[in-house]
Amino acid sequence: MAVRLRPTRLVTSALFQPQSVRRPNRMSLLRSIWIPAMYHKIKVPITKRSLYYWIFRKHHGLQLFLLAIILMGVFFKVVPLELQKRIVNEAISQRDEHLLLWYCGLYLSAVLLAGLSKYLINMLQVIIGQKILIGLRTELYLHVLHLPLQRYRGLRPGSAISAITGELNAIGAFLGQALAVPLTSIITYVVVFSYMFSLSRTLTLITIAVYPFEIVLIPLLQKKFNTWNQKRISTVREMSDTVNEAISGIVEIQSYNRYQFEKDRISRIIAKLYRIIITLNIFKFGIKFSGNFFQALGPFLLFLVGGHLAINGQFSLGALVAFLSAHEKLYDPWQELRLFYQEYQNALVSYQQITRLFENHETLPPPAAAQVISPAAYLELCHIYYNLPGNVTLLRDVSLSIRKGEHIALIGASGCGKSTLALVLARLYQTSEGTIHFQGRDMTHCSPEFISSRIAMIPQRPFIFSGTIAENIMYGLPETPANSGSHTEIRARIRRIIQSIGLEKDVIWLGMSSIPPVKEARKLQKHVLKMRQIVHHELRSQFEEVVEFYDPDAFLHYATLRDNLIFGECESGKLAIDKLPTNEKFLVLMEKTDIKNDLLGLGLALARITMEMLQQTTTDESFFTKSPMEAVEVDRYADILNHLDDAVRLTREEKNRLLLLALRYIPAKHGQIRLQPEFTEKILSARKYFLSEMQKVGNCHGHEHRSGELFDPETSTKDNEESEFNTYCYSGYLYNRNIRTNILMGSVKKTFEDILQLKELAWDTFKRRGLLEEIIDLGLDFIVGSQGSHLSGGQKQKIAIARALLTDAPVLIMDEATASLDNISQSMFQEYISQSLRDKTIISIIHRLDLAHFYDRIIVMDNGAIVEDGTYEELMRQEGALYRLYHNNTPPKAQ
Repeated sequence: MAVRLRPTRLVTSALFQPQSVRRPNRMSLLRSIWIPAMYHKIKVPITKRSLYYWIFRKHHGLQLFLLAIILMGVFFKVVPLELQKRIVNEAISQRDEHLLLWYCGLYLSAVLLAGLSKYLINMLQVIIGQKILIGLRTELYLHVLHLPLQRYRGLRPGSAISAITGELNAIGAFLGQALAVPLTSIITYVVVFSYMFSLSRTLTLITIAVYPFEIVLIPLLQKKFNTWNQKRISTVREMSDTVNEAISGIVEIQSYNRYQFEKDRISRIIAKLYRIIITLNIFKFGIKFSGNFFQALGPFLLFLVGGHLAINGQFSLGALVAFLSAHEKLYDPWQELRLFYQEYQNALVSYQQITRLFENHETLPPPAAAQVISPAAYLELCHIYYNLPGNVTLLRDVSLSIRKGEHIALIGASGCGKSTLALVLARLYQTSEGTIHFQGRDMTHCSPEFISSRIAMIPQRPFIFSGTIAENIMYGLPETPANSGSHTEIRARIRRIIQSIGLEKDVIWLGMSSIPPVKEARKLQKHVLKMRQIVHHELRSQFEEVVEFYDPDAFLHYATLRDNLIFGECESGKLAIDKLPTNEKFLVLMEKTDIKNDLLGLGLALARITMEMLQQTTTDESFFTKSPMEAVEVDRYADILNHLDDAVRLTREEKNRLLLLALRYIPAKHGQIRLQPEFTEKILSARKYFLSEMQKVGNCHGHEHRSGELFDPETSTKDNEESEFNTYCYSGYLYNRNIRTNILMGSVKKTFEDILQLKELAWDTFKRRGLLEEIIDLGLDFIVGSQGSHLSGGQKQKIAIARALLTDAPVLIMDEATASLDNISQSMFQEYISQSLRDKTIISIIHRLDLAHFYDRIIVMDNGAIVEDGTYEELMRQEGALYRLYHNNTPPKAQ
C-alpha cells in the first residue's frame, strides 16, 4: 500500500508544498484521493445519473430501518405455514383442543404481525419515495433553470411542465419501492422455497418447472410494452405542447377564426394516442394473462402429483396443506418481482425520456488565446462570433471597447444582430468564438453570481412573475431581505426608483383600485377619510361635474336601485345585489314598505323593453352596457315572458330574477324607463326605514357636512357596533369596496376617463398633505396575476426597468426597454438615464432614432457586424448608415 501511494504523496508535495516539504500522514493521503473522487461523483450531470443513483444517495437510516421491518415481516409470513401443518398433524389428529387453541392463537398473532409489517413497509416506501422525489425534482428544476438560453429554442414549455410534474410522479412511486419490493420478494422466496424443499423435493422441483417459460415470455412482452410506452409519453407531450401553444396563441386563434383548424390538429393527436393506448393495453393484459396462467398451472400440478402421493400414503395430509399454502406464498413474491420488473421498465422509460429532454448537448468553446486588452477598456469584446446550428452566423467578428460610464446606443434594422449582441454581453448566450473581458477579467470563467452582480439586463418583453409588484421589483436582488430594517430601506429605494421612471402613478392607481383586507383597511381609514374630505370640500367644484356624491336624503340617479334602497354595504357580502332577492332582511323591507310589486313591475317592464329592442335591432356587446340585463340571461328572461303570455304562474325563482333586474337598474345610465317621482319617493322612504328601523343607524351625514372636522374612524365608520353594516354616509368606510370608491363616496356620472383627468389634481393635493405613502405601499402589494395578467404592457416594462435599477449593477443592458412605453414615459426615462445614471455603463438598443442624440456613442449594426461607430454628430455628418436609417433610406450593408 505504501508503494502505491508514494507517487501520490510526491505529486501532492510538489503541487502544494514546494518549499518546506512535510511527510503527509495517512489521513491527508486519504483526503487527497477520496475527497476529490467524491466531489467528482457529486458533479456527475443530472442527465447522466442512473435511476438507482437517487435510491442509494440518501436516506440510509430509513433504508436500514425498512430492511429490518422486511426481515421481521418475512419471518411472520413463514411462521403460519408451519403452524398450519402442526394444527392438522398434531392438534386435530390428536384431538387436543388446548393445543388447537394455542396454535390458532399463535397463527392469528403471526398473521396480525405480518399485516402490520406490510403496513409499515408500505408507509416507509411512500415516505422514502417522496423524499427521493423531492431531491430529484428540485435538482432537475435547478438544472433546467441553468440550461443555456440557446437550449430553450428547442424546449417546449408543455413538455417541460409535463416532465417535471406528472411524469416524475410515476417515477417517485417506483423509487419508494425500488429496494423494499425486490428485497422482500427475494428473501420471502428463498425462505418459503427452503421450507417447501424440506417438505418435498419432488413437488418443489415440479413447482419451479414452469418458471423458465415465464422468464422467457414475460420480458419479450415487456419489451414490446416499453416501446409503445415511449410512444405514449411522446404523444402526451405533443398534446401538452399543442394545448399550451393554443392557450398562448388564443388571440390569434379567435382573431382569425381558426377553431376548426385547432380542433383538427388536436383530434389527430387524440386519435394517435387512442391507437397507442389500445396497443399498449394489448401487451399489458397479455403480460397479465401470461402471469395468471402460469400461476394457475402450479396448483394444478400440485393437486395432480401431491394428491397421488397423499392417496398412496407417501405424503401426509398436513404436509400437503402446508405445501399448498407455501406454494401460494411462493408465487406471491414471484408475482411481485414480475410486477416490479414491469414498473421498473416503465419508470426507466420515463426517466430516460425526461433526462433526454433536458440533456444539454452544447459545450462551451475552449478558452481563446489571450487578447490584448485596452488599458482604458471597462468592457472589452474581442472578435466575437455567434453561430446557430446549421452554420447560421448571427454575429461575425464583433470587437468593441467600452469605457466606464459610457452610454452607448445600438442601432440597426430588425435582424441585424443587436439583441443577440446584448444577450452575448449579458453572458446569456455563449459565444462560438472570441472573448469578453470585464475590467480585464475573462467572463468565460466568471460565475453566474459575479456576472449578475455586475450586469443587469432589461429585455424587450420582460416576464412578470406571480406575486406582488414589490416582489417582482425585488426579484433581481440576491435574496429577499429578512430583517425589517433592510426591508424598510429597500422599500424606500423602490419608492425613489418608481418615482423617477414614472411607475409611481401606476402604483398609486393600482393602490386606489385595491380592496385591502379589513385589518389593513382599518389602518388606512383615517387617511382615506382625510382624502375624502379634500375631494368633497376643497375640490368639490371640480369633482361634482363627474361624480354624484352619496346623499342620504336624495335619490341617486347614477347608482343602482339596490344602492338607493340599502345605501350601504355588508362586510360579509350577504347584502350583495345577487343575494338580495332571497335575503330575509330585504324581504321584510319589501313587505313593510309595500315596494315589492313596484320592483316586480319595473323588472317586468325592463325585460319586455329589452327583448323588444333585441328583436328590432342587431346588437353587440355594447348593447348590454346600456341594459341591466346580461347577454347570458336573455333566454331565461324570454322564458319568463313566455310564461306570462301563456298565463302560467311565475315561480319564486322567476320572480327573484325580475327583482334582480330592477335592483340592477341605474336610471341615468340605462334610461330605458323613466321613473316617476312617486316611485323615487317610495325608494327614499324605504331607505329611511331600512337604515333607521332595521339597521339602527343614527345620524347619517352627506357631503354637505362642512364642519371641517374629521370623523373619528374608530367610532364613526360603523353606525352600529353590533352590525357589520357600513353606510354610504360621509363618515362611513366600505370594507368591500376599493380605496378609490371610498375616497369619492359617490358614483361616476360619465366614464372613468373623466376621473383620470382629475386624478393628477387630487393626487398632487394628497401628496402635499403626505397622504399617499400608504397608498403607494398598497399599490406595491398589488397582486399582478399570472404572468402579469392584471397589468398593462407599459406597466410590465416599467416593473422590469425598476427591477434592473434596484440591483444597482454597474452595467445596464437595455433591449428596447422602452418599446412598450408611451412617448411621455419614454422621454421621462431617457431624461432619468442621462441625468441620474451617469455613473452607470449603459448599452441600449433603440428603435426611436430621435433618442440617439442622448447617448455618448452610437454603434450601427447590420448582418451581425458593426458598420459604424462614433458620436451622433460625427455619424450624421458622414451621411452613412445612421444617416440613411434616420431618413428611412435603404438599410446599410456590412463591411
